[in-house]
Amino acid sequence: MDDFEGEEITNRLGNRANVFIRAPSKAMASRREDTLEGKKAHVLMLRYQKVNRGGPFNSGGWCGYYTLLKSPEEKYLDGRSYHAITFWVRGEKGDEKFVVGLADRHWDKIGDSVKSQEIGGYLPGGKLTTQWQKATVPLDEFFLDVEQLAAIAIVFEGDLFPESGHAGTVYLKEIALE
Repeated sequence: MDDFEGEEITNRLGNRANVFIRAPSKAMASRREDTLEGKKAHVLMLRYQKVNRGGPFNSGGWCGYYTLLKSPEEKYLDGRSYHAITFWVRGEKGDEKFVVGLADRHWDKIGDSVKSQEIGGYLPGGKLTTQWQKATVPLDEFFLDVEQLAAIAIVFEGDLFPESGHAGTVYLKEIALE
């Protein structure tokens, strides 16, 4: 879905991909060259600052990254032939945390997604490290309509971090449905 090659701000489906933010939390995305499995590759660098106080409802806002699966004409992706969301990931320092969000037509209309467990539960090492690991998040973890998929998101949730919030950087490559 998203391989981060090329200069476009779109994913491989030709749809939008970008950060989402609500102050006072922040996120920014850019592409970097890195080495994955011994080969040079362009990867997504996702820097975040999740604040847990202030902003709307004193929740500190929200932040993350999304890649749209639905077309601009609102044609949703039929995900019945897929079993998992997969991607390569590493942290800049290790032990960074996030959840994966998946939206179907219903969740898309209300501007949200169903969230996974913390990413460490889907990694061979049990947590994010500075080394590349392949994450596999089964689609049956999400209680939604896989016939009408709208978006995949990387979400920095407030309850993953200390009360003071957290800032960090994660790197992603090859977000796919398998």
